[in-house]
Formats: sequence, structure tokens, C-alpha cells
Amino acid sequence: MKFLVNQRLATRMSIITTALTLAGMVLLWFIVSDSAASTVRNDITNQMTDAVESRASIINDYVTSAEEYVTAFALGREVRDLLADPASP
Repeated sequence: MKFLVNQRLATRMSIITTALTLAGMVLLWFIVSDSAASTVRNDITNQMTDAVESRASIINDYVTSAEEYVTAFALGREVRDLLADPASP
């Protein structure tokens, strides 16, 4: 009879130990998964920000160059002559 009581106690202890281990593993999995997702999200956000900033810099340089070109063209002699006498072909 004492052997049966010890076996029941051992069974209860192993079930409780297994349940606690399983709960701990699930909790650990959620923590690690959330941490990894957060790290990946931050890295992707940083990469996207860098890409947007580099594209914006390229576009800004292009617009600045085009403005300088148009300004230089508008200040040219041919344009001033045309504005001075618009009826001349």
C-alpha cells in the first residue's frame, strides 16, 4: 500500500513539474518571439528611413541643379534680348 501512495505522489510531482516546465517554456517563447519581432521591426524601420533619406537627398540635388540651370538660362543674353523686343523673330 505504501508503494502505491509513493507512486501516486511521484505521478503528481511529475505532472506538476511537467506543467510548470511547459508553462515556463511557453512564457519564454513569447518573450523571445516578442523581442526578436521588436528588433526586426526597428531594423527595418531604420533601413527604410535611411533609404528614404538617401532618395530625398538625390531628388534635392537634382532640383537644386535644375533651378541653377533655369536661373542661368533666364539670365542669358538671348533671353534678355527676346524680352527687350518680343516682336522680333
